[in-house]
Amino acid sequence: MMARKRFEIDGEYIPEGTPLYFLDLINYREVSNAIAELFNVHHESPQLLLIKNGECVYETSHGEISAEELAEQIT
Repeated sequence: MMARKRFEIDGEYIPEGTPLYFLDLINYREVSNAIAELFNVHHESPQLLLIKNGECVYETSHGEISAEELAEQIT
């Protein structure tokens, strides 16, 4: 929830219209496993993935998650 809070506070950095999805992957491990396999990433929690054109082009986790950094990666 801490990562989600950061996005609620720092949301002005994210370009308008950018779809954000917050998934509870601890309670839905099968979804987490499918995402990890599909995008070839190791599951972390919390974790941020940037998906462009069906590929994971940026990923980070825990204290490294930043709305400002994500905005830079998007543009």
